[in-house]
Amino acid sequence: MTSSLETKGQAQSEASTNVPASDSSDHPWAVITLPSYPFQGRISEDFAEHIAGEMSMVHNIIIRSLNSIWVNAPNVGTKGRKDGSVAAFVGYSLVALHNIHEHHDTEEAIFFPVLKDSGLGEMVAENVEQHRVFHEAMAEFEAYLRNVQGGTETYDAEKLRKLLKAFADPLVRHLHDEINTLRPEVMHSIDKAVLQKLWKDLDAHIQSQGGLFTTIPFMVTAQNPSDAANWPPFPGPLRWLVKSVFYRVHSSYWKFAPYTLSGQPQTFSP
Repeated sequence: MTSSLETKGQAQSEASTNVPASDSSDHPWAVITLPSYPFQGRISEDFAEHIAGEMSMVHNIIIRSLNSIWVNAPNVGTKGRKDGSVAAFVGYSLVALHNIHEHHDTEEAIFFPVLKDSGLGEMVAENVEQHRVFHEAMAEFEAYLRNVQGGTETYDAEKLRKLLKAFADPLVRHLHDEINTLRPEVMHSIDKAVLQKLWKDLDAHIQSQGGLFTTIPFMVTAQNPSDAANWPPFPGPLRWLVKSVFYRVHSSYWKFAPYTLSGQPQTFSP
């Protein structure tokens, strides 16, 4: 990104932002301020006007999950592996990483090519380059989690936090910076028909990814319900399935999420 955006993003990612109902999921990495509280935009109705707000919601899910991993790390493994907290915490952390990978892969495969073809190639190149900055450190964090999961390394909260911070600092700066590149005046420069097709392609791609027992409960339990009512915009039957079926498959994971299924802030207590 340009130096001005880097400076802005760094300040936002390292200092608290003015968001309502702040809780432990809002630090150490600051969440993104939404266009309005509660956010009521729907990209299905006006993609150009609301994509920045929608993306802020998604990015805040990522940021809050990272914050939750950081906050909960010292509380894990205090009773050893026999209490199951290490395995469940590693499981939650791997789900978070999967969703970060999936988010950025979707941007690069579906979203960014359309922006590039619409004359925004420089902006796309900057965002892709920011993706590259934290990939190596994120891979090291994932490798450590896999080793703990496989029993070849012992869980160490201090080491986990060090590895987490190494990629989360540049990742969160990127998540803040990217929103500025998606502001309405930029998106409105793209033909409306192109954006409508982009929305349909994105929606179809996201739905094809599955994740009923991982991605959907992860999103629901990492989202501050005061930010937006009924978000993600799941239909009623799907919301019932989340609570009654999907959540239960890996229920031990969601003890480490920033929120309970009912939307209450939580911190893991051994």
